[in-house]
Amino acid sequence: MPKNKEALIRYRVINRMLVNRKRLTKKELMEACEQALDKAPIGERTIDGDIHAMRYDRGLGYDAPINYDRASGTYSYQDPSYSIDKIPLNEEELDSAIFASRLLEQFREVDIFRTFTGSVQKLMDAVNIYKRDQGETYRNLIEFEKAEEVKGTQYLEPIIDALKNKTVLSIEYQTFHSRESKNHIIHPYLLKEYRNRWYLVGYHHHYKNVRTYGLDRILELMEKPGIEFTDTGFDAHEYYRHVIGVSVIDKKPEDIHVAFTPFQAQYVLTQPLHHSQELISESDEQVIFKFHVVPNFEFFSHIMGWGDAVEILKPESIRKQFGEMIGKVGAKYRNR
Repeated sequence: MPKNKEALIRYRVINRMLVNRKRLTKKELMEACEQALDKAPIGERTIDGDIHAMRYDRGLGYDAPINYDRASGTYSYQDPSYSIDKIPLNEEELDSAIFASRLLEQFREVDIFRTFTGSVQKLMDAVNIYKRDQGETYRNLIEFEKAEEVKGTQYLEPIIDALKNKTVLSIEYQTFHSRESKNHIIHPYLLKEYRNRWYLVGYHHHYKNVRTYGLDRILELMEKPGIEFTDTGFDAHEYYRHVIGVSVIDKKPEDIHVAFTPFQAQYVLTQPLHHSQELISESDEQVIFKFHVVPNFEFFSHIMGWGDAVEILKPESIRKQFGEMIGKVGAKYRNR
């Protein structure tokens, strides 16, 4: 495989010259590479090594049919129609391209990615045409989870700029439980995505602590260049270390033991709920895991989503808190 970017550039220059000029001397190839790289001199051994790699390097996979004519001292492609740009993908490379194109497709409607919509479409079309030419297509065989409507994505680009430039932001924000919006001055630290929603995490100028704001609830956003940026040394990994999702509560994490049915436990084993997850015991009746977390809204939401296939065993305070939550849920159905 090529060891550096310059080698890749030289391969493409040599290929372009051989495609366009048909027959070239080693000196002409050297001069073309020097001009492309704005670097001189490029030695004969370098060009010899490049030609050898294009011919025989399995990692490159070019298998370039470069022919050397001793009488004229020139190089040419034995197959006039050959170009390294026409090399077919192998099955593994094609599968990777298909996966990438389908993944990129999910972001086509996000404002910050719309600039690249044409490029994404070209990649998707090229992959599908290539596969169709071989008698099959993968276009509808891969489906990613996506939100049908993603709100607040128009703020992604200005927030990213503010993060890079350490610029203070003013946001007009309306929570789900309030009819009126409020203005907040935020020193942005992080842009975080969770379950198809984007969140701005930053230091609140007035409250002097780190807070989280959903982009879908921002009504207006603008820069505040007159305010000096406050850098508290925010560490995202440490900040979210003991929580699931985006809700960070100012409490110490606890060891929470949760029992699952053996069937449900297989899902938890293959897709851990949290990095602290630890298997404690298993039997024919139940499988017990321990989580070292702060039990926030997202934690209880996950637990509640598993219904009667899960039970919080300890500590008693968390078990009682969750019991009260599901008791209120049950009361809504009993009292009707």
